[in-house]
Amino acid sequence: MLLVAAPSSSRTPSPRSSSRASLDGSAASMNDAAVRRRLAFLLPLTLAGCAAGERVDGVTQPIAAFCSAEVIVSAEPRETVVVDVETEYLPRVVNCENGGAAFEALKAQAVSARTYLYYRLARTGDIADGTSDQVFGCDREPREEHYEAVRATQGEVLQYMEETIAGFYVAGSRQTPPECRGGTDDPTNTERFVTYNEGLSGDGVEQTTLGWVNPGNIYNRGCLSQNGSHCLAESGWGYEDILRFYYGTDIELVTAEGACVEPSEPEDAGVVADDAGPAEDAAAAGDDASVAAPDAGPSVGVRSPTGGGSLGSGCAVGVGAVGVGARSGALPWLVALAFVRLRRRRQRR
Repeated sequence: MLLVAAPSSSRTPSPRSSSRASLDGSAASMNDAAVRRRLAFLLPLTLAGCAAGERVDGVTQPIAAFCSAEVIVSAEPRETVVVDVETEYLPRVVNCENGGAAFEALKAQAVSARTYLYYRLARTGDIADGTSDQVFGCDREPREEHYEAVRATQGEVLQYMEETIAGFYVAGSRQTPPECRGGTDDPTNTERFVTYNEGLSGDGVEQTTLGWVNPGNIYNRGCLSQNGSHCLAESGWGYEDILRFYYGTDIELVTAEGACVEPSEPEDAGVVADDAGPAEDAAAAGDDASVAAPDAGPSVGVRSPTGGGSLGSGCAVGVGAVGVGARSGALPWLVALAFVRLRRRRQRR
């Protein structure tokens, strides 16, 4: 139960208020009892409304965008550069990691790379250039479709239970439509890390062995295949569906807020870049999907599931809660608060 304490008053009692002290004290006691009775009556109604109402998504707090990133380009001796995330870092990572993929796969790559970047920066403040984190520097420059894939998904990251996940991805095996899974041509030996979570959610999502496999580790929601995502994109899949194919259906696509993230504009249906990374372009540029296995060490964190504060139908009521996460439960709480305010006014008389 959320307890509301009435503020104390430092006013000096007037003669009138002193003469009525006994009466006011009795009235206050009666008011206290009345308020408690009403709150005790309203709380079960509130919880019943949460349990009976339709499921509503939890209120996701806006996340702050990382507009710049410190990239470790040399470990010994240590050398770092600070680059703009949306206009320099991510286009280069998309290019170096999976530059020859179809356009929707490039967008999926941009979201996964941004997600892993946010995950890493929130914990260490920097990120390495290389397969231990993400490849930023390679022997080819980004092309227009790489910049466009980042612009089309600007600020978008993957979250689960309102936490930014570790957006694992690897090259995986080369695959062919329409299955786009479990191919045998695996020159990088990374298919074993890929997860296929189409239609799965919650504890049913398979976690990747790149991270700590434990149901309580909410940051490990699987691993995307770069070759597989290209196969899906060639089969007509959009990037959001591609991401859910590997990370689960309950993954949330959240847009960070900041100066480097502009408000999105509606896109024309079916419009993609002219050179959307066909196979012949990839071969000409030498853009085979490269291994990009984020660090699978102890830095992959774990958060124990939060108990006691969640109720059925998406409601969340707990100590320190700002509000009730269900429309059906909001009105009784507003009424209860109105009684508390009424009590305060009577105490000030």
